[in-house]
Amino acid sequence: MKLKAIPRRLGYILGAQWTRDLAWAVFTISLARHSPEIMGQIVLALTFGYLVKTFTDVGLNDFLLSVFARGEGRPRALLGEVTWLKLAVLVLALGLAWLVTGWQNYSPELRLIVLCIAAGLGLDAVSDSFFALCQARGRQDVEMRIRIPSALLGIGFGIVCVWLDAPPLCIALYKPLESLCCMAFALVALGRNPLAGVGRSGMADLVRQMKSGLVFTCMAACAMFYNKVNVIFLKEYGSDADVGGYGVAWEMVEGLSVLISSALLGKVIFPLLARFWQQDRAAFARLAGQTARSLWAAALPVIFLLCVESDRFLPLIYGDKYTGAVTAQRLLTPCLATAFLHNLAAYAMIGMRRHHLLLGFYASGLVCNIVCCMTLIPRMPLEGAALALTVTKVWVAVLSVGFFQWAARPMTAGQWLLMLGAAAASVALWQGTGLYVGREMAELAGLLPLLALLWHWRPPPPFEAAAGAR
Repeated sequence: MKLKAIPRRLGYILGAQWTRDLAWAVFTISLARHSPEIMGQIVLALTFGYLVKTFTDVGLNDFLLSVFARGEGRPRALLGEVTWLKLAVLVLALGLAWLVTGWQNYSPELRLIVLCIAAGLGLDAVSDSFFALCQARGRQDVEMRIRIPSALLGIGFGIVCVWLDAPPLCIALYKPLESLCCMAFALVALGRNPLAGVGRSGMADLVRQMKSGLVFTCMAACAMFYNKVNVIFLKEYGSDADVGGYGVAWEMVEGLSVLISSALLGKVIFPLLARFWQQDRAAFARLAGQTARSLWAAALPVIFLLCVESDRFLPLIYGDKYTGAVTAQRLLTPCLATAFLHNLAAYAMIGMRRHHLLLGFYASGLVCNIVCCMTLIPRMPLEGAALALTVTKVWVAVLSVGFFQWAARPMTAGQWLLMLGAAAASVALWQGTGLYVGREMAELAGLLPLLALLWHWRPPPPFEAAAGAR
């Protein structure tokens, strides 16, 4: 498979991702303007939901994608066995979520909201196994044709509920509706019931294979915990409105980071890295280097704009009730760079089969996050929640990107200096010209070096660079 196929495959993924992102943006903006308290309840429910999804996934998606990409095993039989396993784990995870929400003394309505959204996200983990098969076989078009109508039906239902001032529990039904539609369309595309014909011998074989996949389970659990546990701390020391403020502050940062890390890296670049590491180390180095440079160049202008314009973006989009979340969003902006570069490094390490070392990085990040949550959030709930996540992500990124740079040399010392110089020039121009010209002109001046770097490191068409780096 040639690298020139990347734009086409990425286009399929972005078609689905952007459609859902647009619908989700309308939903979150409508909900945030409608009620910060309900927004906070949905954000809290999503936090529990992502934890349930992580448990349900059992860390098998990256493992499955690696197996499917290398053409190993029995793809359809393995898909059925994994589906059975995930459904069983989902039931256990939902029971655990119900117990934890009771232990936290959440109201009965909030517990039902959490259970509803958690069930939907857990079902997403089940259907992700099918999409891993699509991605490994280069059939991102099938995934797009399934995800788009599912998102429009589910999130569209949520938007209508918000506009009709429906109760929070009715609004929360958007997620299971989206997930059930996704599963139904996936079954139609697959043309058979993946659960049929799965026997004890197949499940026993899967358990044996999971010994090598256990590390993926632990990695996913550590990563999800340090990404989400700060919201649970924030709920304890703050209010529903504080959780809602954190939700809108994180929403823009997460949307941009997931767009890249999930769409480009996870679903297009990672299968190629896993294959090239086995078959063509030169192609591995070329793809890793081009991707790293392009991601840095894309991340820096976005970080700059969010930092200098957050006080305008948040009130404009979500309303004046969220001016207090501006500082939180500025504290979260470094997560964009860490999401881009850490995810590239993490996928490369998995492709290089250095996942045990990566697990150590994630475990240290979880410890760092718990310490930050316990020390920062009680003192300053909203800002502390943002700072705890940023410190954790920067720490993990320093470890993973540092190893990736040492092992694969995706960027030369000159390229690192060029990037750091562009960032320094941006800050100097912004601060310096701000003394003499208006705010907008100073921001434009600060943006120019970063845009020049983005142009210099743009992906060469058709995303297939020459062997030498720029």
